[in-house]
Amino acid sequence: MQDAWRAYLELAMGLAEAPRKKAQDVARRLVGSGGATAAQLQALGEELVTTGAANREALTKLVRFEVDRALGAVGLATADEVAELTRRVRDLERQLREARAGEPAGAPPAGP
Repeated sequence: MQDAWRAYLELAMGLAEAPRKKAQDVARRLVGSGGATAAQLQALGEELVTTGAANREALTKLVRFEVDRALGAVGLATADEVAELTRRVRDLERQLREARAGEPAGAPPAGP
């Protein structure tokens, strides 16, 4: 019985999603030992699903962080930086159009 619970804890504490076969083995051992009720097995299953989802989320965040860090190290702009620069260019183009629209016809262009 203690080995079954130890196996369950190893599954719950693992970084990656527990393989289905190992989870089924743990459930069989718990049922076989007579030390687990249906409610306990249901709770075990729900906890494994929740833990797996949390682990996937943590791993996704870690990968995103490392990718962002690597891209920053080689000097590539982030999507947010590109979006901000695009906004600024569009704003400057609008200002230029407005300035040109206000110039008298035949006047030389202003500035460099």
